[in-house]
Amino acid sequence: SDLRRIRSELPPDVLLLFRLGDFYEMFFDDAKAAAPLLGVALTQRAGVPMCGVPYHALDNYLAKLLRAGRKAAICEQVEDPASAKGIVRREIARIVTPGTVIEEAILEAARNNYLAALHRHKDALYGLAALDLSTGAFLAEEIRGDDNLRDALLRLAPSECLVGAGQKEGGSLEALLRDTPVVAVTEIDDWTLMFDTARQELLDHFHVHSLDGYGCENQPAPVCAAGALLRHVRGELRRPVTHVRNLHVRLPEDYLMLDDATCSNLDLAPRRGQTVTNTLLGVLDNTRTPMG
Repeated sequence: SDLRRIRSELPPDVLLLFRLGDFYEMFFDDAKAAAPLLGVALTQRAGVPMCGVPYHALDNYLAKLLRAGRKAAICEQVEDPASAKGIVRREIARIVTPGTVIEEAILEAARNNYLAALHRHKDALYGLAALDLSTGAFLAEEIRGDDNLRDALLRLAPSECLVGAGQKEGGSLEALLRDTPVVAVTEIDDWTLMFDTARQELLDHFHVHSLDGYGCENQPAPVCAAGALLRHVRGELRRPVTHVRNLHVRLPEDYLMLDDATCSNLDLAPRRGQTVTNTLLGVLDNTRTPMG
């Protein structure tokens, strides 16, 4: 059946929401995992565990799953029921993860929702890339040292971070990510983070012959992270990325970076448990003139 075929194509940590009439239904282990998160009843039909949510309220229920750090594949009908012969064919329309939300009802208007990719290039040298799929903002930076990396993650506050499976198994990156606002850590294939593969992904996407124009032709750490991130969104999550038209590369020597303690003491960004309205930025957003 379509259900079993589509479920077999998905990673085990992605919940499948299957469109049936006026509901999105979940079955088997997906239903058992989703029901308590969504606050809906877990039922059974012919011995199969299932739960469902109304199609018109999908965004509200998706928000609950994403806040819990879960990922969801939305499966839609791809044929007109009136003209289909037999069972209406269904396919995955999109995969929604904490870092790739574009639905306005779920996003916070006052902050970017970043999907990040992290790559340890050498012992204390990292590449970090971040993409806001809703706006197309795409940036990458080279970071030296664990403390600076932690500060960068606190500053960007990505909802989700992609990490190579081999580097994640080591444990040190996962431990570092636990001290940040990252809701979900997603494994990706290590080969997508290789320099030649990642560089080619960026060249093909931007239709250029060199990355000199972006300032990173000879900067493998940010290139590895940025190329792998773009490949994951386009290939694995099946999301369009044609609106991503630029890559802003940050190198440490070009900026005076403020660490997390400084940002906190200057009240520039919300502390944990706060909203942006409690910050200096939030106050300035409510003033009548640019100078406050």
